[in-house]
Amino acid sequence: MTYIIAEPCIDIKDKSCVDVCPVDCIHEFARILIIDPEECIDCFAPSEQLITSHGLRTFAELENRSCKVLTDDGFRPAFVRRFRRRQLVEIELAPAFEERDRYGGTRLTTRNISRFRRTIWATPTHRWVLADGEATDALGVGQFVPAVSAWPARDSETYRLGALHGLVFGDGSWNKQEIRSGEHLHYVQLYGERVARFKMFFDQVNFSPCLDVHPGYAGTGVVRARVNLKRSLPETADAEYITGFVDGWLASDGDPVKPGSWRIRSTDPDALSWLERAAPLAGFVTVGSGEEASRETNFGVRSRPIRWLYLATRETYWCVTHVEPQEGYEANTFCAVVPDKHAFTLGGGIYTGNCGACEPECPVEAIFPEDALPDKWNDFVPINYAFPDADKINSMVDEYATEHNVQNPPLE
Repeated sequence: MTYIIAEPCIDIKDKSCVDVCPVDCIHEFARILIIDPEECIDCFAPSEQLITSHGLRTFAELENRSCKVLTDDGFRPAFVRRFRRRQLVEIELAPAFEERDRYGGTRLTTRNISRFRRTIWATPTHRWVLADGEATDALGVGQFVPAVSAWPARDSETYRLGALHGLVFGDGSWNKQEIRSGEHLHYVQLYGERVARFKMFFDQVNFSPCLDVHPGYAGTGVVRARVNLKRSLPETADAEYITGFVDGWLASDGDPVKPGSWRIRSTDPDALSWLERAAPLAGFVTVGSGEEASRETNFGVRSRPIRWLYLATRETYWCVTHVEPQEGYEANTFCAVVPDKHAFTLGGGIYTGNCGACEPECPVEAIFPEDALPDKWNDFVPINYAFPDADKINSMVDEYATEHNVQNPPLE
């Protein structure tokens, strides 16, 4: 997002902010410094995804739209904006965890425990929030950024419906589409404790004596829906529905590996790709992936390999393993404007901030993120956006200073 220089800068024009601006976007006019709103952008490629209250969305999808984005304080209102084309770099991240060191303290480390990597395309001077609470606009190899996940309620009707969808998707079967109602009929055979605990979620449970010979059989759940749940992912559902879906799918196709963590297997690569990035909506972070070595079964060779994801609930971080400029690769850049918070979560749970190296350097506190500008200085938004029209900017500043009797004391 862009930053705005406001009234305290009039007739002061301290240039400390100019020295630290990574993109040289602060310019001097007659009575004030002005930030070029088109250059003051350090954001993401249009194809990058962010986590919203209604699933994963690309920046391009949300252009000029309001939404709620995931922060470390829950979902917060945001507005997505598009800016001009910029050079982008490829940032590769590996999952990392906090562990005790030999001296009794703690440290963040990857320990090479996973070959799993996440790749982000961003401008080279984008502002990142680091694991220690500091921020940087020069992210480098070996630095750590935090992972963030949501903790939605698991006791709502929306969660129940999502769980039924996940059970059908994972281990259920589609039966038919009823002619009169148009609804799709699905069955879920309830085997084992993990699946049977959802028995009360079903409006109808049948009991088949011929299936009772199998250990752990608790009935056959019946699910009716307007779509074929076996072939659909809840890509646009809200966080509680997606949480239910993930829990139901894990109960069907997942295996607990550590307290709160799961390994889920599937032959559907598109579904796993979606889950890899959407898992934080359900309180998980994907920290591993792979493929089963053998395709042999008792019934022959599988036509498609079994792939798996490792989903963790422990506190997770991301270690920067690679930052590679791509010569000649430019794209329109996008950012989410998040009032007060100035940070949001990318797909996969990667937490990031907005740019703003100039803000803390201003001795008169005249620089504000556009979404945090005090209402009394809203007149400076059109003044900054008048760049580069010097005559218009000078005229607007003179008019404002006269109307408000601006008399800023000089710096000592």
